Amino acid sequence: MSELPVTDQEIEFFKKDVGDYNDIDTQIKDVKKKMKPFQDKLKELTQRKKKKQDEVLNFMSSNNLDVCHVGDDSKLELKNTEVSKPITKGDVYDRIYKFFSEETEKTNDMNVQEKAKYLHDYIYVEGREKVPTQKLVSKAS
Repeated sequence: MSELPVTDQEIEFFKKDVGDYNDIDTQIKDVKKKMKPFQDKLKELTQRKKKKQDEVLNFMSSNNLDVCHVGDDSKLELKNTEVSKPITKGDVYDRIYKFFSEETEKTNDMNVQEKAKYLHDYIYVEGREKVPTQKLVSKAS
């Protein structure tokens, strides 16, 4: 083994850094091990909550209820929102194809930057399908 071109003091600092790194790594593994049961429980509770939310939403929706009082000082409100569907590679291709086959005349008088913005908005703003969703919002009275 060849000798390293470093001083004994640098070797000592290196050994300390390696020891510190190993201690931190061990602590991280220990914390992760302790967290695992909580993460599993959280995942299970989240799944159960989602299922219950769907059941409550279905009942409230079919009975035209906007609010459900829970106890004396809290309530669940039904909130209707719209979310944009994620865009797939196929959606992007379809929108670009449609743009070049139907929309290019609209960009003839634009500079390159304006054309890029127009195409971007055509794909990601105008081309996104909106999906109605419902969710329960917990509020304190």
